[in-house]
Amino acid sequence: MLVLLVSATAGVLVNEVMYDPDSTDDGNEWIELCNNGAESVDLTGWTIESGGSGFEVCYELGAGSIAPGEYVIVGAGGTVWAGAFDPNLQNGSGDADGVRLLDAGGNVVDTVLYGGTGGVLVDDAGNAGRGGPSTSAGNSLARWDGAGDCFDSDDASVDFVESENPSPGGVNPDPGGDTGDTGDTGGADADCTAVADIRLNELLSNPEGDDADAEWVELFNRGGAAVDVSGWVVRAATKSTGGSSVTLEAGTSVEAGGFLVVGAGGVGSFSSIGNGTAGDGVYLECGGAIVDSVVYGDDNTDALPDDWGTAATSLASIPADGVSLARRQDGVDTDQSGDDWTSASVNTPGAANQTPQCDPAGAEGLRINEVLYDAADDDTTQEWVELYNAGDAPILLEGYVLEAAKSSWKANATLPAGATLAPGAFYLIGGGDVEGADYTATGLDLGQGTGADGVRVYSCDGALLDTVLYGDENTDGLEGDGGATDVVGGVGAGESIGRWPDGEDTDRHTDLVPYDTPTPGAPNTDPGAVDTGDDSGDTGGDTGIPEGPICGPDPERPDAGSCAALPLPLGGLELVAAAVVAMRRRRPTRA
Repeated sequence: MLVLLVSATAGVLVNEVMYDPDSTDDGNEWIELCNNGAESVDLTGWTIESGGSGFEVCYELGAGSIAPGEYVIVGAGGTVWAGAFDPNLQNGSGDADGVRLLDAGGNVVDTVLYGGTGGVLVDDAGNAGRGGPSTSAGNSLARWDGAGDCFDSDDASVDFVESENPSPGGVNPDPGGDTGDTGDTGGADADCTAVADIRLNELLSNPEGDDADAEWVELFNRGGAAVDVSGWVVRAATKSTGGSSVTLEAGTSVEAGGFLVVGAGGVGSFSSIGNGTAGDGVYLECGGAIVDSVVYGDDNTDALPDDWGTAATSLASIPADGVSLARRQDGVDTDQSGDDWTSASVNTPGAANQTPQCDPAGAEGLRINEVLYDAADDDTTQEWVELYNAGDAPILLEGYVLEAAKSSWKANATLPAGATLAPGAFYLIGGGDVEGADYTATGLDLGQGTGADGVRVYSCDGALLDTVLYGDENTDGLEGDGGATDVVGGVGAGESIGRWPDGEDTDRHTDLVPYDTPTPGAPNTDPGAVDTGDDSGDTGGDTGIPEGPICGPDPERPDAGSCAALPLPLGGLELVAAAVVAMRRRRPTRA
């Protein structure tokens, strides 16, 4: 049985790997070992394993040792075991591949993963699929911590960079200053003594129009003194921690309480910042280590790491086009992206975030009450969502987030400072041509129900409050409240779907009905009413009360949720009808 060593900070390490030579791989691959300990180590009987879907022995070392500070090459050009190494190392495409070193007793001394994220291989810290960057043909995978080589944090995504100057048998050179997509960790002279003071604070990953030279990341100094960030790296990552990066030039600093914009309008530029597909992230690094991170998207299938180097599970939501992602409070960092970050109500590069005051009191009473997702003329300006306060206390809506989904969820609006909703009142979120909108949301995009679409609302503290799914068959697998996947049937252009009575919510699609005459910002009408021409206010006709039990189990709910199915007592139908009429008369007008 293999035994993982708890730490390999002193001793023999895999220091450099050539897994994709310029020419044919056969006979040209090599692995360099180093010894950072104080004593020679006998390597007799040690083995090297390599693989992609699993590790297999590729070489068994013969008699020999490695002295302190010595570098030994196994494979092409080796001076001790020359020509005896022909493993056909994996080239790092797709899931992470790797090599590892085992001692004569079968204990794992060092593991290096590279070339991807995901997969089944595990590093020395027990992390699956977390590797160093892919390398181009002829470049090596080399250890570098910003100051030197032959160190080990047990995390290859931090420890290794791509080297354009392979150095078999010698010290790895400083990759410093390269801002390309090679995974380098910046200059060796970076001062990392004040890493606790500098934080990522705001970013714009998807500007309106062309992204070129318009994306940016903002840093914030939450400390009490200026910090020299020369040589620090700001990296935008998609499928791995490699990606578009900016290494801050010598002389760059951030004043106490100050901001630094990296990218458009500031220092340097990014070739691309990801838009959140399958999880994207932005990282602040010093000396090869992650100082701060934010990971955002619907999921993290690419296994991008958080501040602790493990695959992030707390994700910030994807902001709408042209909207920045910002910390709820400048510099406040719990290492949980989903808690710390939200879509900004106003982009503020180089200035304090307009942090929403967060008071979730009464949030449980908030409902999505009516939705018009297919406008008669222009969806981009005429769609709207109406919220309703079904509770008995006012709700401060500041910082609440409305998300919409076509194939996946995306933030469409973050409600501004001062937004409030009284009990029994309505709040209308609409496009630019929606008359009477309480908040105009640029880029509101609610879909048209093809394959099922939806809207949902979160409180300012990130709690999911209400979800409405609508359209055709839910082939996209969207989930509503309680895990429900059923949808409100599609409606025609210019028609809405709405709750009856206002705020009625049993977490079932039958809570909402179609309306050919929408009522944005006002009470919904009784779908069973018949106009008798009587102007007394009595709607007459069908009360809209279903026959038989009022409420029963819903077979389409995966959690079997339902309300009690109780038959009405004798005379009960008349009592319910009277109660509905009384409720209609008491319904408040819009505040």
